[in-house]
Amino acid sequence: MSDTQSFLSAIDDLHEMFSLDRRTAVELFPDALALATDEDRAFLDELVELFTLYPRESVLRRLEARWREADRVGDETVKARLVALVPDSDPGLYQRDRSDAVFVAEQRARRNGTTLEAEHANLTASLLAAEMPRQSIRTWRNPPARLTAAPSREVDKSRMTARQIAARSAARGRRRPAPVEPPIVSTYVAEHLFVDTQAREEAQARARVAELTARGLISEAAARRGWIPRTPGELPPLPADLARQRWEHTYCGYVADQHNRDRALDGSAPIPTEDALDYAGARTQLAEGADRRARIPFQGNARDDFDGAMIPVSGWRCVSCFIERPTADQYLVHSRGGQMLSDDGLCDCCRAADRPGLPALTGRYTARDLARTYCRFYAEHYPSAARALLAEVRRRAPQWLTEIIDQFLTAHPVLPGAPEPVAESAVAATSPQSQSRRRTEPELPEGMRRGRCEGCTEIKPVHNADGFCTQCWVWLELDKAAPRQRRAA
Repeated sequence: MSDTQSFLSAIDDLHEMFSLDRRTAVELFPDALALATDEDRAFLDELVELFTLYPRESVLRRLEARWREADRVGDETVKARLVALVPDSDPGLYQRDRSDAVFVAEQRARRNGTTLEAEHANLTASLLAAEMPRQSIRTWRNPPARLTAAPSREVDKSRMTARQIAARSAARGRRRPAPVEPPIVSTYVAEHLFVDTQAREEAQARARVAELTARGLISEAAARRGWIPRTPGELPPLPADLARQRWEHTYCGYVADQHNRDRALDGSAPIPTEDALDYAGARTQLAEGADRRARIPFQGNARDDFDGAMIPVSGWRCVSCFIERPTADQYLVHSRGGQMLSDDGLCDCCRAADRPGLPALTGRYTARDLARTYCRFYAEHYPSAARALLAEVRRRAPQWLTEIIDQFLTAHPVLPGAPEPVAESAVAATSPQSQSRRRTEPELPEGMRRGRCEGCTEIKPVHNADGFCTQCWVWLELDKAAPRQRRAA
């Protein structure tokens, strides 16, 4: 006797038995398949065809559209088939790189009601060829004569003689004479291209100001006045050290990009970014101040193998043990015991242990209703940690879920962990109008400059003598004077 409901119930029983005794479930599958009707077998064949022809994401979108259509017309049989027969994971039937092109063309021709030749042309022909009229089969079997033929061995042998090679080289030279580069251009490219001249220009500007001051053309007060806003609201320039450091970093990045571009034009392989920046620093003589890369940790590298091996958490965690759940447990609708229920928020272990989960939703509900149920469950069962749990979900949530979590936290300000309101006096004290707009760098002691330390690789005040900061001086015991050697009288 064939019955759709009996067949779907048998499939549900096989789902539960498959996790307990896989061999018995495989042996009982033919008996369950014997209960399927012709419509059920057609639906299974269609599922196999869909998962063979299209990726899993495309198939799920098609089946979701069918679910909405069945929900609109009230066809509960189609909805029950979708819940029970659609696999929870990718069956692996769609393998585009290793699939037989003829089989794929046959399946598409049968589905679309076209011919095998038309589907093969759609899969292999370019857009221009697909737009042109279809050619006759006689043209395929009798192609037109070739206008060019492969050279024979005698022709190749005559072309590679010394006289022929010299003749071709001379002909190319007459067609396109090689330009002779002037010596002044060669000297500039070899010695002055990409070389920093800002220090020399600043020295010339200071010398010019000193000369004009000495001649009485400008006053000393005007020379020491500094920056004056030219227009209302104009911001003051950055400190000299910071502005110079940013300019050197940008300039070295530009030189590194130009170096990689020149290598690409020459046909050479590109070099890593680190090597390109090292070349730019050596060429521009700005390697010390232009290096703004993150410092390397002490006795190690900057790569975190443990963080790189971790897979980001997706979806809601289990509401009981807070472990990440598989994708099959995060569906909006589940079939358990022959009934379609909403997500209970539990993993398989906590569900088997009969731990409390989310209450079942009734009527028509969406993913937004399920998200609000999660928020209310956290607030009721974990009030002290609800805000932290929702903040962890919010960091990896899409835009629509972020809005729901923000609305829930705004509507429940009594949950522990809420930010304290800021007093108006504190806001007025920290307003931008109360702070000075001009920030000046602290003056460095004599014999020190700001740069990258040779020991800890951090940008801080370092000594001009050896390039170490004060902290590294203490660690390396460079601050201790060497013992004096006694000489015999």
